Amino acid sequence: MRLFPRRDHPLRKAVRNSGATLIQAVGLKRLRRKAKPVAEAGSVHDGARHVVCISGEPRFLAGHMYRVERFARSVSELGYSVDIVPVDALNADWWMRKVPSPAVVLIWRAAWNRTLREAVSAWRGRGARILFDVDDYMFDPDLAKAAIIDGIRSQKIAEQDVVEHYAKIRETLTWADACVVPTVELAKGIELCDRPALISVNGFDADTYRVSREAVLRRRLDLSDGLVRIGYASGSRTHQRDFGVAAPAVARVLRERPECRLVLFRDARSGRELLDLGEFPDFAGLEEQVEWRAATSLTRLPEELARFDVNIAPLEVGNVYCEAKSELKYFEAALVGVPTVASPTQPFREAIVDGVTGYLADNSADWHRTLDALVADAGLRSQIGQAALHHVLHRYGPDGRRQRLASVMGRVLGTAAESTSAFRLECLERAADVRLPQVPEAEVLHRQGDTGIAKVAVVVPLYNYASFLVETLNSVKKQTLDSIELVVVDDCSTDTSAKVAMDWIERNGRRFVSATLLRNAQNQGLPLTRNVGFAHAEAPFIFPLDADNTIDPRCLWLLLERMLNSGCSAAHPTLQRFGKCSMRHAAQPWSPDRLRRGNYIDAMALIRKSAWAHVGGYTKGGFVGWEDYELWCKFVEAGFWSDPVPDAVAGYRVHGASMLDTQTNKSKQSVVDAIRAEHPWLTVQAA
Repeated sequence: MRLFPRRDHPLRKAVRNSGATLIQAVGLKRLRRKAKPVAEAGSVHDGARHVVCISGEPRFLAGHMYRVERFARSVSELGYSVDIVPVDALNADWWMRKVPSPAVVLIWRAAWNRTLREAVSAWRGRGARILFDVDDYMFDPDLAKAAIIDGIRSQKIAEQDVVEHYAKIRETLTWADACVVPTVELAKGIELCDRPALISVNGFDADTYRVSREAVLRRRLDLSDGLVRIGYASGSRTHQRDFGVAAPAVARVLRERPECRLVLFRDARSGRELLDLGEFPDFAGLEEQVEWRAATSLTRLPEELARFDVNIAPLEVGNVYCEAKSELKYFEAALVGVPTVASPTQPFREAIVDGVTGYLADNSADWHRTLDALVADAGLRSQIGQAALHHVLHRYGPDGRRQRLASVMGRVLGTAAESTSAFRLECLERAADVRLPQVPEAEVLHRQGDTGIAKVAVVVPLYNYASFLVETLNSVKKQTLDSIELVVVDDCSTDTSAKVAMDWIERNGRRFVSATLLRNAQNQGLPLTRNVGFAHAEAPFIFPLDADNTIDPRCLWLLLERMLNSGCSAAHPTLQRFGKCSMRHAAQPWSPDRLRRGNYIDAMALIRKSAWAHVGGYTKGGFVGWEDYELWCKFVEAGFWSDPVPDAVAGYRVHGASMLDTQTNKSKQSVVDAIRAEHPWLTVQAA
């Protein structure tokens, strides 16, 4: 929590010295972003394409990164140019000349002053829409009481100073056309101020995903010390009462389980502990089971979170200030596969599927029960952590946030029809059920490679295709794209497939960032075997390649290039059939109307892992041989699409032992019935 954003505020030093954030404060130079436009379904109309972001707290990296930097990056991917300027560097005259008529001015956490008024007045007079972004309940002076905001008490700040600052924040809000907030509870408070509220959740970017997963890979190489760590990434002593919600249960678990540790943080410069355990008598005598770590920067935070076995996020339920807090502690831990136990505030209730992607603890008994179960069971921790990872990839990642910001910009800048359409899409998304991929148990037979994250992963499901496998894997080895991860999943083959794969990886594995051979605990069939490979892969883009097919050396490079310059969730190439048939199957544009009549896009496509996870992955059902078609149907329903690449860079082998010939065509009517029952909008026929 940060109470006073202005650099010259008399209490700034006191807040800074208190260790007001786990993230170190940094300076910021003015930044101008330009990016290639990304086509988004339901994008805004072709008006002015410039956005100015005014940051009220640029020197505190965490909030600035979440609410300004990542907003700027997402809207730049939508085709806007973006300027970011610190509020204390704002010169109204200079900015009027530099950016005379932006489409949108976003103001984050800036207290009202004369310069801001001059700039906002001038830009509004030229047609700009003014948005105010706030990520704490700091716009209501009546809440500025120590009984509500514990940071006022714990940091010995005068209530009147906070009241005055919140009044200036509220003044900025009243000048806005609409407000952007990360939580529903904040939106309710904004609406009480007679302003529309648009929700843009906090989230992570591609770099954070990469750093998080690299931290996980490094941790897997470390020898276990036998300890189980419960981590609390407190940013400051503003959360003393929040920790008190879980303190008795945490202390009890430590006493009952000597192998358990509580991980807390100290300010890296002053050494000051960011949680005062002296306020919690339950921890008397447990000092040896408390592990103190130096607080780190936002970019290195995943390395600390990856050391946790369990992450806790306690908050005072019912406290209006706490109820408005973002759920970012959940998705930050999920990115490193660590399960979270959180208080059931509104954001956590909406984010966490209790018992599936994490746990909600409403009282001390709940806290003790869930923590004890997680500490005792490494398998449960892994299961919940993986489910949480799959849950957050799209919802809080750059793809989902870009999609939602397209809706925000459409509602702000669009016509009445466009605004209504964007609002409707947001309502549908919020009402959609959480779907998680079914990932069966599998063991790692062999793995080699470093701890880096490749650009693309190739997943090869394998069942009794020993005679084709070497040709398939050689085609992956010959790719012009350097950064590739290879994952082969043997589905309990009864021939020599697993041995062929093992021998090939041992000879050729060094060509890849990493190469892994997995084996299912029991035979699962093609769709779930693909899910095992997708779940194991760390790369953000994944290409499923059946063990009897091949790809041209340019395939992955061409598909990745298309996806990096588009908002698509997949890219599919032209297929060249070989074997018993040499027909070419040209890549056609994505069309839901065409897909409803039947599939025309093969499984060989480069797919965003976040999109695969969001729709629940491949489904095992009666879709034998049509699992890829069923995935495309779920893409349609989620608003995703695939871009065609005209080059014939994927080879589809036609032979009598293929699933299409041996299974699908022999029971086509039942397959059609099954897929139409799951997706009633389809009109596909068996004949």
